[in-house]
Amino acid sequence: MTRNKDFNNITSLDRYNQCCIKMHQDYLNRISAYYGITGKDLSRFAWAEDRNVNLYFLEVFVDSINDITSKGCIVFAEINRSSCCDKLFHMNLIEETSNHNFGEISPVKINKKLAWLAQHGFISRNLINNIITASLYFTYGDINRKYILNELRKEWVKKWVDKEYTVTQKILQKKNILETFPTSSQKFFVDRYHFDEMLKTLDDNQFTDEFNQCLFAYEHEKWFLCAAGLGSCLEHLMEKVIINYNKNGYPLLKRLGKDPTLRDYLNIFRKEPINLEPRQETYIKMLFMARNSVDHHNTGYTSKNICDSLLDGIRNIFNDYYSQSILSKNNSKGD
Repeated sequence: MTRNKDFNNITSLDRYNQCCIKMHQDYLNRISAYYGITGKDLSRFAWAEDRNVNLYFLEVFVDSINDITSKGCIVFAEINRSSCCDKLFHMNLIEETSNHNFGEISPVKINKKLAWLAQHGFISRNLINNIITASLYFTYGDINRKYILNELRKEWVKKWVDKEYTVTQKILQKKNILETFPTSSQKFFVDRYHFDEMLKTLDDNQFTDEFNQCLFAYEHEKWFLCAAGLGSCLEHLMEKVIINYNKNGYPLLKRLGKDPTLRDYLNIFRKEPINLEPRQETYIKMLFMARNSVDHHNTGYTSKNICDSLLDGIRNIFNDYYSQSILSKNNSKGD
């Protein structure tokens, strides 16, 4: 028999809130102090940079003759994309899991325990699919006891960071290997760029097709093709910014002309209402210089890094200019 049960939001409970704050501090300290990782490499870690997470505490039954260890807790995290802060959720399923079928599943087989809970309707399969794999952990004892919660925090964050480091380090050590986008179980690439959200916002089948072809080339280590294609995507994105302003009353499109070049795009971006600053203009020029510097003789990390820079550029132009082009309004009519 299945039963539905909801998680309780315990973000405001002081004990758990303090646990979350300390845990995040421990998480970041282990990355920087123990592993010495900073800068863009922080994208390898799910709870680093400005990302937020949801932390889940799922109390379950443990088959033991010892009353102290008859309780256990499955803990895990997922990326929180809908809020600007971390959140904590709790569910007590000790009574519901006090049976032979659940109890005989070894605590080390956490995924099997989660599968049982999903099968019986206590948690959703969608939640399981969103779990940050490295964050999944099991502990014995009653987490409502302060000392057990504190011990859980310390051990949980250590295991979480260590797993993320090990998995991503293996990927980086394999020359030019990248997990498939966007279905990769390794989330650091997807979370760093949020390209899935960008494509949904743009809602342009042609741009999506062009961009996905660049990601396909990236995945298959075709750095020349990827860099050349990303340069085209940069121009396409800048054109979409101009088109949006044109729709909102700024007559910019007629200035673009036929077969526009980077110079044409920059000439428009310098003027009202975009007002491209000199430093930003230099940055965009550098992106296109990087694209043009790639040839078929280039291999290895040099070309990959150029592609990474172009991907950063696309993200930055989208974040810095596209949203403004949608929101901006002018009383005059467009073309």
